[in-house]
Amino acid sequence: MKKSFFLFVALLLCIFLIGCSPLDLFLGPSGSIGITTYPTDAKIFLNNNDTGYFTPHTFTNLIKGSYKVTVTLDDISYTEIVKVYSNCPTDIYKDLLPRLEKIIIDPDFLYTEIGETRDFSKITAYYFDIDHWPTEIKLSNCSYIKDNDHAIINSEKGTFTGISKGQTKVTISYTEREFTKIDLADIYIGTFPTPSPSPEPEPEPTPELEPTGKVIITLDNLHQEYYEFLGKWSMIYVYYTITNNSNKTINDYEIYFKVICIDDSIYYDSCYKDYALSSSQSHSDYCLIDTFGKQANSVQITDFETNVYY
Repeated sequence: MKKSFFLFVALLLCIFLIGCSPLDLFLGPSGSIGITTYPTDAKIFLNNNDTGYFTPHTFTNLIKGSYKVTVTLDDISYTEIVKVYSNCPTDIYKDLLPRLEKIIIDPDFLYTEIGETRDFSKITAYYFDIDHWPTEIKLSNCSYIKDNDHAIINSEKGTFTGISKGQTKVTISYTEREFTKIDLADIYIGTFPTPSPSPEPEPEPTPELEPTGKVIITLDNLHQEYYEFLGKWSMIYVYYTITNNSNKTINDYEIYFKVICIDDSIYYDSCYKDYALSSSQSHSDYCLIDTFGKQANSVQITDFETNVYY
């Protein structure tokens, strides 16, 4: 009699730990809950009770109804209310730590001139679980392999430099815990000749004009190449001339551009030049504008700013 009583008490205790009532004995068990996490070995609580089990684990012979499932790993906790149905398994999966899905290099097409150094692309890590937001990662945290030496890469500074004309394919890999993901980037190094300025006409013997107080910037020429092997257009080389008609010396200046592409998309960009320009002096130069592989239809100067010496 005592033995039967203790067995009955033990049975009631087991039922209590998994959240069932004695009535469930008469209704009959009908479902299961399978719980998996990343990483594994997370402690499992069922209806706020410590089950003593760790992930992955499956609870069977559960009465149909709602169950509160909590998993904890160190200071990380996740809770979900799940439904158990007759003769139908219920499964839960949760990333308690970020589980790397992929990395993306944007843009994945880079270009420069021989001897020019530019910033590398933005590299972003993406995760399977929507609760873990994409994170920008540094090039120095990645490893890379190049297929040639047309370009050199400084991973600490996050830059690349053109060495010789040609194309360099770069394989970037990033490892986070046991996951390693890769993405590819193409670096194209070219030479873009500066157009020869047209000869200036001989000045007529007229009295020298007084400074007008204005700074004038005019567009001289545009240059953009199509890379057939990539199916993309290069950056736009915008050649211009700035003329200082004021009576002050320009310390530096910044030009603002508007680019309209053939697909009617519009890009805005600016170009800063640390170049001193004295009164009545002109200077010809160029700016690079990125249209991310699209062909430009027209370029306009929308505004410019100058800093002057007083």
